[in-house]
Amino acid sequence: MKVLVVNPVGHSTWDEQDKQIYQSFASPETVVDVVSLPEGPPSVETPEAHAEVIPLVVKRVLEFKDKYDGFIVNCFLDPGVDLLKGLLDKPVVGPCEASLALASLTASKIGIVTAGMEGLWMIEDRVRAIGFIDRVVAIEGTRIGVLDIDKDRERTMRELVEASRRALEKGARMIVLGCTGFAGLAEELSKRIGAPVMDPAGAAIKALEALIRLKAWRKRE
Repeated sequence: MKVLVVNPVGHSTWDEQDKQIYQSFASPETVVDVVSLPEGPPSVETPEAHAEVIPLVVKRVLEFKDKYDGFIVNCFLDPGVDLLKGLLDKPVVGPCEASLALASLTASKIGIVTAGMEGLWMIEDRVRAIGFIDRVVAIEGTRIGVLDIDKDRERTMRELVEASRRALEKGARMIVLGCTGFAGLAEELSKRIGAPVMDPAGAAIKALEALIRLKAWRKRE
């Protein structure tokens, strides 16, 4: 199967890195391609950026609708995902929805750890919209934004550990990485905090593969 991951930003800085991460989680027969937007914000961390990228993401995915078996929008806010589900006869997955769906199979109390402090309410709104608000007991931010995640990996891990421990103290039994910029860090974080951690990229690609194989997605009416 062929899967397209769309980075909802106006640059290709992370495309190759994200391709490697998604491919590492994918089944051997799955081919993953990653594209960004021709234009758009450098990251999606504000309401303005989120609103800006939604139509751009929809347009970008529709450009490739006949070339792939399914699509992932590579942002934990799932921008444009719900609209695309109504426009395509193919599965479209967002990392937030996929992560919480899989985490809920094993944990009744979930903590989300994300980049920055300003957008926590946006994640809460998304969690509420997709019906998982009763499972999420904590949404914790870090003191680093998306654009700073790769600058100092050890600092990033320290921030993740601190935020995760706050979530665990509030009763979380599993941590969900609430930013796709943290993709690939779940295993190390899990070792440091002694609790399971859900990788948003891993959750998204495995959920999409399952939907494609099972032919189980909402089709247009």
